[in-house]
Amino acid sequence: MIIIDSHCHLGVSKLSGHSVSEGDLLNGMDTHGVDISLVMPHAVTDDPIAEHDEIAKLCRKYPQRFRGIVSLSPLWDEPDYRSEVERCIDELGFVAVKLNPMQHLTSPLMKNADKVFDSAADLGVPVIVHTGLGAPWALPALSIPQARRHPDLPIILAHAGFTVYTTEAYVAALECDNIYLEPSWCMIQEVKWLIRELGANRILFGSDLPENIPVELAKYKAAGLSDVDLAACLGRTAEQLFSL
Repeated sequence: MIIIDSHCHLGVSKLSGHSVSEGDLLNGMDTHGVDISLVMPHAVTDDPIAEHDEIAKLCRKYPQRFRGIVSLSPLWDEPDYRSEVERCIDELGFVAVKLNPMQHLTSPLMKNADKVFDSAADLGVPVIVHTGLGAPWALPALSIPQARRHPDLPIILAHAGFTVYTTEAYVAALECDNIYLEPSWCMIQEVKWLIRELGANRILFGSDLPENIPVELAKYKAAGLSDVDLAACLGRTAEQLFSL
């Protein structure tokens, strides 16, 4: 059974000061049996282009283990934003684009957010949207209009509302078939409920931090899933969405 961690970071966050190194990522993966990790910069960094280059270097060093995700402020002018996203996807082989409404200062409803979703749709990769902490901009329901604008674009709600807004994340996924949930930091009862109500093919495993890998894996392993559903949550759905 392949295990794909759909939510990882590399580098240092200017906001929290939290640091994740190459060694941290590899140690967490090796210890807990993660096959592939999808890695993005922290949302607030001094130089996101340099951070993207570091992730690309990691992917070249371990081509079977890592893929990159673009994380870039939508406050950048559209030509510059689009140019960097295209570079990351077309030249560096990244597999998704990230929006963090709180740390990027952009709600999915704002005009600046259109460049995130439009770029991803044009380039054929999913969008990952941070939800939960940072409400009201990070409310899960705010991605519904973008999901309707781009019905063929997979949109993954990271943290699935972060427990406080998990029921809202469920409603968003219920309303839009192209919305998927990555429920890191949610309670085990909520993870089980989301899988039961939406189906295992709408839920993706993600850790957010290397030290959180065993915690998040334990939720799926304790959920009483069939082998088929467990495989879907832990890797198969991500494999399909990100064309791995």
